[in-house]
Amino acid sequence: MRVLITGSSGKLGHALARRLAGDGHTVAGIDVVPGAYTVHVGSITEREPVRALVQGADAVVHTASLHAPHVGQRTREEFIEINVQGTLHLLEASVAAGVGRFVYTSTTSLYGHAMVPGERAVWVTEALAPRPRDIYDITKLAAEQLCQDVAAEAGLPVWCLRTARFWDEPMHLQVIYRLYRGVDVEDAVDAHVLALHAPADRAGVFNISARSPFQERDTVDLLRDAAAVIRARHPEAEAIFQGHGLELPRSIDRVYVTGRAESELGYAPSRNFDHILRQWQEPGIRAAGDVDTAK
Repeated sequence: MRVLITGSSGKLGHALARRLAGDGHTVAGIDVVPGAYTVHVGSITEREPVRALVQGADAVVHTASLHAPHVGQRTREEFIEINVQGTLHLLEASVAAGVGRFVYTSTTSLYGHAMVPGERAVWVTEALAPRPRDIYDITKLAAEQLCQDVAAEAGLPVWCLRTARFWDEPMHLQVIYRLYRGVDVEDAVDAHVLALHAPADRAGVFNISARSPFQERDTVDLLRDAAAVIRARHPEAEAIFQGHGLELPRSIDRVYVTGRAESELGYAPSRNFDHILRQWQEPGIRAAGDVDTAK
């Protein structure tokens, strides 16, 4: 398979390109900065280079984007130009070139205000209607809607993967977020690979996160006393947190649910809370200062 990857020098794009190349696929990348798999250094807003790169591709994976940390640093016009107009360029070029499938890296962030809890933590499935908070959320949702519009009109199978956060962060935050709102980049790569090989009738929108240990019936207690729920699910966790001088989280406001991706794509994240908790026990891993870069 010949795959065009946008954002091929970024964390996810590079990891995906490395995986696909290792599996024997032909990878071409576009990014604004050089990288091992980036054959064109430039923006997805450049029509002619995009059209040329898409020619002959069997699939396009679109990870390039302005992200949440760019809010306030880049203008709304730039967000629209890159996240929306750039996505449209890729979709139109893909249809014109006869590309067989299109995988869009979306974000769980676009649920936005819908994740503000009331009396219980929010159980975030794909059925939850997004309520964007900022220009990042707005443009990511608009790009998804463009994907769905082109898919319906042109018959291009499109997978929108609403991916949880996988930033390099202090280890204790990664451990906590793996409970309910984070994902390891290699699990995110797995999801994208699965989308590249899934039957066309499985195209759609999917949450991609770590598999939470919680259940929907936990949502009231998660908001009021998350530590008690964590103790019940992972009795060993409190001692590990205390060993790093930290307490268990007192309140959790949302849980990303991956059931649809698991049942329809075969997604099976393996680097969940229990996995990263075991890593945290390894010698030399500090609570707040270390960043896990071994992913």
